[in-house]
Amino acid sequence: MTNDNYLPRLLLAAVCALSIPAFADEEPSVKLDRPGAGMQEIKKGSKLPDGYKREALALKDWDKRHLTAPGENEQWVEIQDKYVLVNIPSGLAKTLVDKSAVQK
Repeated sequence: MTNDNYLPRLLLAAVCALSIPAFADEEPSVKLDRPGAGMQEIKKGSKLPDGYKREALALKDWDKRHLTAPGENEQWVEIQDKYVLVNIPSGLAKTLVDKSAVQK
């Protein structure tokens, strides 16, 4: 093998190695289309609309959905294809979990 063949292979290996962390760090999010408020992307640390702090939207069977127990002043809610752990007083999303990631 000549030296001319090493450079393209080395560059390809470097590009592949550098792109892996970019995909691994992708943070789960969900998009809400709220009438009058527009599109809002929800991810960890985002403030949820006040309606998601209501007890009526809390998932009471979080254990059957293989989610961790919510802490004091927290509740799990379902938003599209995600389960979101909400801090009730602040309305902030603490954790987002893909429904497909938890066992059924």
